[in-house]
Amino acid sequence: MSRKLTEGFATRAIHVGQQPDPGTGAVVPPVYQTTTYAQDDLAALA
Repeated sequence: MSRKLTEGFATRAIHVGQQPDPGTGAVVPPVYQTTTYAQDDLAALA
């Protein structure tokens, strides 16, 4: 017995118009694990 799986609305909304990356062929947008922190002044960074 086979079951046809369909993508839900949220999945289609996120990926609509997403083209494969021309350099790598990736079909999923990358996840960047970075952030920026606010500092009181530049001296706090030294």
